[in-house]
Amino acid sequence: MSETDFYQLEETVVVPFSDDTCRRAIHNLRWRLAEMLAGGPEAVVVDLRGLTRFSSTTVAALLWAKRRCGTRGVPLRLRNADQALADQLRRAGLDTIWDIQTTPTREVS
Repeated sequence: MSETDFYQLEETVVVPFSDDTCRRAIHNLRWRLAEMLAGGPEAVVVDLRGLTRFSSTTVAALLWAKRRCGTRGVPLRLRNADQALADQLRRAGLDTIWDIQTTPTREVS
């Protein structure tokens, strides 16, 4: 499995997104979401570790996936967003649509 594939983690399906893998991850969401949902996961988690910006294509794909997941009663969650990306989503009002979890920041001693 390459880093661009989705994978199961306990009762959750994880779809990794990064700047390098975004196009492939969008493709996986678009064309393989039914496969991801087939096992009745507790949630679909989009892991944003390594993604530094959102394009309109990325937002559209995630909104589409959220609607599809919602029809199956499966939440779509965004995890490991860096603070700048999370702030960008909040400024756009998208934090009211998705459950966004940021990457914990390290404290400097």
